[in-house]
Amino acid sequence: MKDRLQYCLNWRKNVDIYLANKEIFKKTDDEYYRTRPLLKLILDIYFIPINFLKLLKFIRMIHEYNKNQIEIKVLTKELFHEEIRKVND
Repeated sequence: MKDRLQYCLNWRKNVDIYLANKEIFKKTDDEYYRTRPLLKLILDIYFIPINFLKLLKFIRMIHEYNKNQIEIKVLTKELFHEEIRKVND
């Protein structure tokens, strides 16, 4: 269980880094296309299918992130109770 908890914590850390970098990329993208609105519109229309798939992938990742948060809580509780049982025995 400790290994699984460590894996979940590492995964959460990696996703947090990914989301932070995604936010930086979005700000950079907005800044770049601020002076090129026509290009942005054309590219947005052209890439609608790909952007839709990226959105679905992002939604799935957020869902897994939320499940991971719950798994971390459950594993932490289980490990805590396991330690208490060891101390009491």
